[in-house]
Amino acid sequence: MRHLWLAKAFVLAPAFLLAGPHYGYAQAAGVDAAQQVLDEHANVHESAWRHEIESDLIGEKFDDLDRMAEHYRRDKTRVSGGGWRLALFYEALDAPQQTDKDSMDHIEHLTNWMKARPESITARVALAESLHRWAWVARGNGLANTVTAEGWQLFDTRIKESQIVLEGSANLTHMCPQYYVEMLGVGLGQNWDEKRMMATFERGIQLEPEYHYLYKAMVNYLLPKWDGQPGDSAAFAKKSADNLGGDAGDMLYFQLAGVMVKRGNGSNFSLQGIDWQRIQRGYRVMTTQFGVSRKEQNELAFMAYKFKDVDVAKQQFAAIGDDWVRGVWKDKGFFDRIRDWSQGVGS
Repeated sequence: MRHLWLAKAFVLAPAFLLAGPHYGYAQAAGVDAAQQVLDEHANVHESAWRHEIESDLIGEKFDDLDRMAEHYRRDKTRVSGGGWRLALFYEALDAPQQTDKDSMDHIEHLTNWMKARPESITARVALAESLHRWAWVARGNGLANTVTAEGWQLFDTRIKESQIVLEGSANLTHMCPQYYVEMLGVGLGQNWDEKRMMATFERGIQLEPEYHYLYKAMVNYLLPKWDGQPGDSAAFAKKSADNLGGDAGDMLYFQLAGVMVKRGNGSNFSLQGIDWQRIQRGYRVMTTQFGVSRKEQNELAFMAYKFKDVDVAKQQFAAIGDDWVRGVWKDKGFFDRIRDWSQGVGS
């Protein structure tokens, strides 16, 4: 039986909506003052956008929320770094709650939305996502043998509730690619076999073949720490990128490599079979098409460290400065140590 020990990540990559595209690996070390103004403006815009979503949910302005989500689905809106605005919308809806009471109030608003608009796939996906998150809150982040009996019971109850919501949404007229991401999350939590997981994934990419969160969910599932064998995730990443082909395939490869290199760290996982040159091509495509995101900028630095490419690491750290991302490095001390390594300082 595999050990379930990863909690869902809540670190969001800020979307620098107004920043133009950048070429090469990263921005020049000396960031233009005008660009700083644009980035600051974009951060303010992003914060206001998230606050609007949270306020609309609390105010139960369900029509407005549905219109917003449908717009992002229809236009396939992207942000800096290639992220989908639709995915960020759902994450904004599911801002982590501080207490169980907060979570219960939050889920009540989502339930009211589903009841008021029973044909809304957005309401159902958002409710399932919050139930799924709340399940992991009950379970905690530790290894399986550290979870209390009560934690397991709450985890099982809440994740089954998430599954029920999703299964009750399967035949709606209008579907959403995030539906299949959430179903894959349920499958991971409930130990589904690879055949069932792959069937869910295939339905998702039939709906939206470039929704990279689907591929990320599968490549994570195929890591050795879950049900995969060594090499499974790397083979899946290559096949998926090849199937998309061209620039889109290379960008997907970069996105999947970030999952493999970071989440496979410290387990029965090897970098063998992962194409470092293709990762770099994918990063160049991403920044050319969508601009620089600080999360992906930090991810390439981390991967350069894992592949022992000092030149790329040094270039990335010069661009990052002190703008490190906790979801990549976990703590500032580790970030500083690897930055020193890129500069030839220390061991």
